[in-house]
Amino acid sequence: MADRFVRFFQACRVLPVLIPMFVGSIVSAGNLDAVSSRHLASSLRSGGYQPTDEPAWFVERAENSTLRISVLTQVRYSFSQRRSGFVPPSTEQTVGFSMPRTRIAFDGTIVSSQFNYRISMDFGDAELSRGRGTGSPLTGSTGAPRLLDAYAQYNFIGKREGYYLKFGQFQSVLVTEEAIASEYQLAIDRSLSSEIFGSGYTQGFAVGHVGDSFAWEASITDGGRYLGSRETDNTAFNSVEEADLALGVRVDWKLEGSWDQFQDFTSFQGSNPGSKIGGGFLYQFHGQSNPGGQTPGFIGAVADSTQIFSWSLDYQREGDGWNFFAGYLGQWVDWEVGPATLGAMQNAFVFQGGWFLTDQIEAYARFETFWLDKAFRNGFGTPDGFIHRIGTIGANYYFLPESHAAKFSADVSYTFDSLFALTVGSGDSIGLPDPSTTGFLGLTERETVVRVQLQLAF
Repeated sequence: MADRFVRFFQACRVLPVLIPMFVGSIVSAGNLDAVSSRHLASSLRSGGYQPTDEPAWFVERAENSTLRISVLTQVRYSFSQRRSGFVPPSTEQTVGFSMPRTRIAFDGTIVSSQFNYRISMDFGDAELSRGRGTGSPLTGSTGAPRLLDAYAQYNFIGKREGYYLKFGQFQSVLVTEEAIASEYQLAIDRSLSSEIFGSGYTQGFAVGHVGDSFAWEASITDGGRYLGSRETDNTAFNSVEEADLALGVRVDWKLEGSWDQFQDFTSFQGSNPGSKIGGGFLYQFHGQSNPGGQTPGFIGAVADSTQIFSWSLDYQREGDGWNFFAGYLGQWVDWEVGPATLGAMQNAFVFQGGWFLTDQIEAYARFETFWLDKAFRNGFGTPDGFIHRIGTIGANYYFLPESHAAKFSADVSYTFDSLFALTVGSGDSIGLPDPSTTGFLGLTERETVVRVQLQLAF
């Protein structure tokens, strides 16, 4: 193992040359400060920040309509070390650069400050379940944009607080890791559990309310991704990926602090204490009017109908320079194939925390474990593969204190159990998300992933 890490660091010798070039460009740009960068953050549910001083890229149009443009870019170097057994010897190590996210977003108001919108697209490969599911894989690494958000929202009293109505394509808020934007994650990317159990982007409408202590959102949509399927972004109404109907709800109870604190996982030094507890539930069914749903690869048949129940429960705590998050995710999938019925139960726990060593250096750690139904293990004939444990440690360096605008991160993840059952089946991967997000290639008993990333948000 030691000599393999030596080869990895030898492959990384180009980083000391590239990083100063990136940092130099950030410093020379130098027109972002800690206060203005905080205005770039998206709120927990609705409305967004209302800055008192509009930035240079703010455009005011006729009849009080406005437009704001924001950009997120992430440059990542990844190293995967896999134990041989399921993989050929030549594929035990994989290294290289990638651009997992290059996102452009347009936000603003339509005629009235109460009526706002968001349209965003991404040119990278980290979003929208690229590569997962039993169908033919989506083409990746092309630089072609894919639509993420395309929704309008009406705030009935003109503020984030109060009732709102949202319609279009938007991110599901069932899982907190997904509700928090990619640039505000604690680690370089979301946990593997979140990528497997989260619903992703969906289409429909939602109503919600943000109060002093409670916030909730209820939605009627075309569903989201589940084990063995992609999410329903930008799909036609008769797509096999779309649910006939999906009903979802999310409730959060703020114990202390402000809602703004929970738009990211980080808590900078000097922050006030804050905590909240929340949970969500999503029910969706397929096959009653649209084509049948996806099925596990080892069944080899299309389900006549499918029902999916997904739920979450989590706790988030922030203090003076430290943070903690704990989440539980569950999912039950029920496939009906002819006269037979197959049910699969999945569960996951995620624990993570971070603490600032200085006002610009943050160390963090994450541990996650999830259980796939034993039917997957038995179906693939593997000795293990239904219990998964993954540990991650890393650090963030914030070039601007109290700002996510420019951030350099590095972390190491290790799987204590086989990922074999996630990466075997007919067609493409059954459940393992695209490596552009997690870095895990799977099809192995053990895997070590090292990631280094520079993030710019402006």
